[in-house]
Amino acid sequence: MRFVFPFVALALGIGMAPASATVTTLTFDGDICGADGAQACGNGSEIGATHGSTAEVSVSYSQTSSTSVTSPFVNFWSTGYGDVSNVIYAGGGNVLGISFTPVSGFELRLIGFTAGCFQGRADCLSLPYSVSSASFSTISGTATPTGVTADVIAINSPWAAQAISFAIGPNMFNGAVDNVIFESRALQTGGVVPEPASWAMLIAGFGLVGAVARRRRRGLICG
Repeated sequence: MRFVFPFVALALGIGMAPASATVTTLTFDGDICGADGAQACGNGSEIGATHGSTAEVSVSYSQTSSTSVTSPFVNFWSTGYGDVSNVIYAGGGNVLGISFTPVSGFELRLIGFTAGCFQGRADCLSLPYSVSSASFSTISGTATPTGVTADVIAINSPWAAQAISFAIGPNMFNGAVDNVIFESRALQTGGVVPEPASWAMLIAGFGLVGAVARRRRRGLICG
């Protein structure tokens, strides 16, 4: 019967891929400004406080000034950041923050973002950033955009069922962020249900187990 168990194990392993995930690219184009997040944007406008939120992830923003006063919004600017446009920056602060909170039953991870520097000014050519969560150790680094090209940063954080906080700065008056990519999926609990195609293999495997057991019983009786 030693050949039966690998067969059953194979059946259990087929069709048990993780639940599909949704990838969201957070951009700042279109009518996303104003208190309702549905108004046309002009340079310096405040974007909607929850812009980019989905059915699976709640998104919010902040900017922290040199006096540690946090505001629940960030600002929009159209051009001047090299090869990216329609970006967000901290109009009244040094550090720009974005918080991603999964709704109950979901988890998420931060894939990456793009950082720009306004006209290549000296104070935004080096922008420290951090990604933190109660679910994993803080990830940190430095974005180095120029006046010609933005810096595309890959984060690829671990999955988290708790909020992920992204912060970049100081000097985010001239620095900016665009194309923030995150991924969300149903919370993985360690147990998955086989796909329908696997059930046939499972049934066949367990049937084979029963057949072998019956043969052994008959052999014992006859002996």
